[in-house]
Amino acid sequence: MKQNIKRIWLALCMAVCLFALSACSSAEADTAEEMDPSLVMTLQQGTQQYLDLFAAMGDEDLDNALAASEKNKDTVMQSALNSWKSVKGDLGALVSSEAAEVEIVDDGYVARIPAVFEKRNADFSVIVDEDLANITSITISPEYTTGEKLSKAGMNTLMGMGVVFLVLIFISWLISMFKYISVFEAKMKQKKAPAPSAAPAAVPAPAPAAVPAPAPAAAPAPAAAPAGAAGSVAVTAPMPGKILGVKASAGQAVKKGQVIVILEAMKMENEIVAPQDGTVATINVAVGDSVEPGATLATLN
Repeated sequence: MKQNIKRIWLALCMAVCLFALSACSSAEADTAEEMDPSLVMTLQQGTQQYLDLFAAMGDEDLDNALAASEKNKDTVMQSALNSWKSVKGDLGALVSSEAAEVEIVDDGYVARIPAVFEKRNADFSVIVDEDLANITSITISPEYTTGEKLSKAGMNTLMGMGVVFLVLIFISWLISMFKYISVFEAKMKQKKAPAPSAAPAAVPAPAPAAVPAPAPAAAPAPAAAPAGAAGSVAVTAPMPGKILGVKASAGQAVKKGQVIVILEAMKMENEIVAPQDGTVATINVAVGDSVEPGATLATLN
């Protein structure tokens, strides 16, 4: 009975292995049928040309190519050139390369060239769409040793920890500054508080005791400014306003239309002119006087 069970399990295992082998061979056959040799050659040659182009670029050529791709908004080439620029120093000059291996992927084809550089090996890959019309990706993958990978990982870890420590130090410094906020507010209140208390101190005004000077009131003679006799022609104010300037004086000969007084009314300057030729007899206003309509500003003979 046990031998029969073993035989059955052995038969099942052999059947599974045969099925897997047939599936793999059929898949390889399908792939081989789907890949046209001329298509494979085209992809191999195009990928090799891109590898040679990148390897031949100097620093200045690389910068010019980057500027051109940015100007043309070619994001695929821009990303590829940036990737090449970042690993160029780790690779060195191109020594040799093998024929590209072409595979079918979901969105097109990928051609991968194993290349040998001075410092290390790298895989140069180009992915194109099904119509071979557009390049969707160009990647350069250097082969780093385990030590180099660990070194880079350690450096990245140290940088990350350093950034975290700097952020924590900055946050702790901000928190330590909170205690000075209340001190600052108290100082501001102290600066504002003395202002009202200082005002009453300035009230001592015993000066009014020196006001006993009514005697000078006996000299109200300045009101008699218009000394000359009024002329026969009156120059009057056409509107209410304020005198901004007096342009003539008593005894001055004036022509018709000559400005005598400037009157401000409604924020505008109005020139009051002589209505006829003559001589100014009196000027009845001064700068700063307010006048009503019809008030006599000056008289002429």
